[in-house]
Amino acid sequence: MEDNKTSKESIKILNRRSFIIIFISVFFSLFVILRLFSLQIINSKFYKKKSIENKVSVKAIPPLRGDIFDNNNNLIAGSTSSYEFVIFKNLNKKFIDELNSLNSILSLDLNLPKMINEINKKNPYVPYKISKAGWDQIVKFEKNKFLFTAIKIQESKKRYYPHKNMSQILGYTGSSSLSSELYPKGVFHIEKTFENILKGKPGKIFNEVNSQGRIIREISIQEPIKGNNLHLTINLKMQDFAQSLLPLTNKGSIVVLNCQDGSILSMNSNPTFNSQAFEDRDNLVIERILSDNSKPLINRAFSGFYPPGSVFKPIPALLGLQKNLINENTEVICKGHSTLKDRNYYCWKKGGHGRVNLKKAIKESCDVYFYELAKKTNIDELSQLATSLGLNQKYDIGLSNPQQGLVPNKKWKKAYLDQGWYLGETLITCIGQGFNLTSPLQLATLYSALINGGKYPKPRIHNDENVSYLGDAFEKKYHDLILESLNAAVLEPSGTAFKLNNLHPNFVKIGGKTGTSQVIRIKEEDREDDLYKSKEVEDRFKDHSVFVGYVPFDKPKYVASVIIENGGSGSAVAAPIAHKALNFAYNLNV
Repeated sequence: MEDNKTSKESIKILNRRSFIIIFISVFFSLFVILRLFSLQIINSKFYKKKSIENKVSVKAIPPLRGDIFDNNNNLIAGSTSSYEFVIFKNLNKKFIDELNSLNSILSLDLNLPKMINEINKKNPYVPYKISKAGWDQIVKFEKNKFLFTAIKIQESKKRYYPHKNMSQILGYTGSSSLSSELYPKGVFHIEKTFENILKGKPGKIFNEVNSQGRIIREISIQEPIKGNNLHLTINLKMQDFAQSLLPLTNKGSIVVLNCQDGSILSMNSNPTFNSQAFEDRDNLVIERILSDNSKPLINRAFSGFYPPGSVFKPIPALLGLQKNLINENTEVICKGHSTLKDRNYYCWKKGGHGRVNLKKAIKESCDVYFYELAKKTNIDELSQLATSLGLNQKYDIGLSNPQQGLVPNKKWKKAYLDQGWYLGETLITCIGQGFNLTSPLQLATLYSALINGGKYPKPRIHNDENVSYLGDAFEKKYHDLILESLNAAVLEPSGTAFKLNNLHPNFVKIGGKTGTSQVIRIKEEDREDDLYKSKEVEDRFKDHSVFVGYVPFDKPKYVASVIIENGGSGSAVAAPIAHKALNFAYNLNV
């Protein structure tokens, strides 16, 4: 009986163990079945893709950037082939000998220890770039090609800038900071702003590789898509001619625009630079550009801001007419200065202009007339009118870092200087001095607004951008009076720019306004010193020379704005430059 009982206990234990074993077996079987179902059914596409990726390498093909053209379809930025020496370490175990031979034959002056160390860290089946390959070097290499197994010549595409004078408009391209983007992108000016239009879409090469990453065969190619082309309003001939007019001895700038549709025909700055240096990665030239104290990267026509001087005077004149502070017959006696409390505000003409009305005040640029007008002028209204006429605004035309400039008002001074506004500041603001800061592009736009009666086309540099209008129209009688006065400044005797007619009698007749922008304030005792004007003044303290003009004077189409830093008189320096530019634009019908 006892044996029978023991036998039953043994059977129970055996049954329990069998159940556990069967349960565990069933559990693991179900787990394996579910895992297989997941791998082969649910996630089959994912793992199929992974298996393909393990034997297929994908190499990106950089796309060609779109070309950039001027308004006459002249190429101003394109793509060209460049060549490099590369080495495939896997093709020759003695690749170091080949590097030494290449360095010796082509006199490359390579840093071989550093290069060898880098090559040893790289995948042996991926080409390592040794150096750029010029045509002379390629010819020498081909003559000695039998010496090289691992070193090859590889072609790539790079940006090509055939016209140096376009550099401060186009900018340049550079390597992307994003690891996912294996091709250059725009980093400055037009190349950066219109990146999405120009960049294109990269292609792909699918290669079958072995476990070491060596290419076995090419499977397929997905061709890259070239970027879209871009057409600018810039006229290449106008751009080159305008650049030739800027004196090499002074920093300066010029803008020429079509005041009928807002298209910018040229926008030049001196000194300039060559975008190709950045594309060629010419480090020595790039370093010189970046360290140059004259800052050649700045497009002064767009980003240079200066007191406008007397070219600003039509704005207070217009405000005075609109507010009935003056009319065309209102006269002021100019004796060479105006007094406010215990301070004298001087006219540029020491003896004064005598009896002056509005036309004469603009024609001969009488400061005293505008001082007297300023005493009745509200600075906030003046700032508001100047803004509506194109100043004090950012023009995001496609160049980098657009700035607003400044036509001051009470709110601005309180916010930035924590001071109240003084009437004396209105006086110097009305003659374009003081806190006023304007760019040549803004001044060209201001005169476009005056020519068009207040409602003017927004300046643009992208030819496909629709023409849009800014500003508010003002009365035609005021428009006619302002333009008549500006015409007189050039066409009538005693006008500040009348001598232009003697300099170039065969040129087309223009209208416009001279300006002389003070860099430093002249002390009252110096004004009374007859010898002061004959004293030597450091170049950096000399006045800026300013002129804004238009052509033809009776039905304007083109506006030119010129500022020559520390150039002195606007009539002597800036005005002749603008006259030549306007005559060129008119005759060429750009």
